[in-house]
Amino acid sequence: MKGVSGSLRVAIIGAGISGLACAIELERHGITPDIFEQRHRVGELFTHSAVFLQIMSRPIKDPVNELRKDYGIIVEPLNKLKKIIMHAPNVTGAVTGNMGYLVHLGQATKSVACQFLAQIKSPVHYNTKAEYAALAREYDYVIVATGNNQVAKILGCWQDVYTPWVMGATVQGSFDPCAMQMWLNTEYAKTGYAYLTPFNHKSATMALVVTGATRETIGDYWKRFWQVEKFDYQVNNIWDLQHNSGSVYPHQVGNILFAGNAGGFVEPTLGFALLAGIKSGVIAARAIVKGKSYEELLEKLKKTNRLTLPIRKSLNRAQNKDYDHLIALLIAPVIKQLTYNTNIDSLKIVASLLNIYDRYLGAAPKKIESGDRRNDP
Repeated sequence: MKGVSGSLRVAIIGAGISGLACAIELERHGITPDIFEQRHRVGELFTHSAVFLQIMSRPIKDPVNELRKDYGIIVEPLNKLKKIIMHAPNVTGAVTGNMGYLVHLGQATKSVACQFLAQIKSPVHYNTKAEYAALAREYDYVIVATGNNQVAKILGCWQDVYTPWVMGATVQGSFDPCAMQMWLNTEYAKTGYAYLTPFNHKSATMALVVTGATRETIGDYWKRFWQVEKFDYQVNNIWDLQHNSGSVYPHQVGNILFAGNAGGFVEPTLGFALLAGIKSGVIAARAIVKGKSYEELLEKLKKTNRLTLPIRKSLNRAQNKDYDHLIALLIAPVIKQLTYNTNIDSLKIVASLLNIYDRYLGAAPKKIESGDRRNDP
């Protein structure tokens, strides 16, 4: 790529967090993009709370501060995340510390998307279903930030990694606004998980992520989840969607760049996408304005996804007894101290060990002359 001027014409498809973060960065360099959004306003259709997990950002100590300093993106979170309570079928434990932040997603004024919208002057063309190929002929660059994998699939860049179905709701009750909860149980989540993230003392998001579920079956898993855990929360605004985590390569085809979920920036362990989505939008803008390789600038984000793949593979084989052992291990005093009260990149360590273990399992059968493979993963 060559250096560019402020006269560059850029189109952004999707006014979600990735597309708007891209627009913020482009405007900072004197470029006013045209933003096309097929809905009537920014933000996801359903309101929910999400998290910036500090452990997923290491060695960065503060993800909100990192966004401000390194990416020029200002996010006002709901609360600091100070506690995570983890439930397996027979073991429950909690970890505390500077765990990250809780943030608001959806169409409310305090949502991340609406916060970003207030920071730009670029026009947003609502109720417009943009056609990427037509825009690619008209504009110098097109940023695909649609939140889905359709364009990447059409262009042959997408490979599925983890595609669970999700059902969630806003629930009313009594909550610690600085604590989230997670559940691991194959009876209702298979190799997925469930979580509760509060908005405040009285309201929270409850969601169930089920591997291998479909729109027709997710309701049955949801019902079983509530039966097993014996919740008595009041339920409002139930929603469901398919959550696509995939690998994209290349991230640029001609003058078309993929950002956010459309670019595969959903980490495969738990399906978190918010931080990487914001960063990829900014990086796409920087690749354009600085005339640098988008693929090279993305290397850090891609490396994080690659590192966590062994963890997802391990979870895909997990049974309830494994979840019991996992939670018991995570709340052991020494592990808690090293993992949650230091800035050690523990995910990288765990992923590396699992990768070595998987390679060992893959190599072991080659040494067995018998056809009996009882140690298959």
